[in-house]
Amino acid sequence: MANEYSVAIHHFISEKIDDAREQLVRAEETGDRQKQLYWNGHLKEFSWIRTYLKEHVDSKDFVYYKQVPIRD
Repeated sequence: MANEYSVAIHHFISEKIDDAREQLVRAEETGDRQKQLYWNGHLKEFSWIRTYLKEHVDSKDFVYYKQVPIRD
């Protein structure tokens, strides 16, 4: 049962990461530096949350999400 919650949380995080990436690309296209910093900050925070979950909560023998690198 705990795996179901972790999968749902990782799915939520994945959606937020995808959205932040899209917004970051738009900000880069328009040259809006403040929005670039804002969305890059979101990506870093969600990456930190995912790393924390992976290290402290997730089962070690279950893959919860597709690994996609987050650029700095």
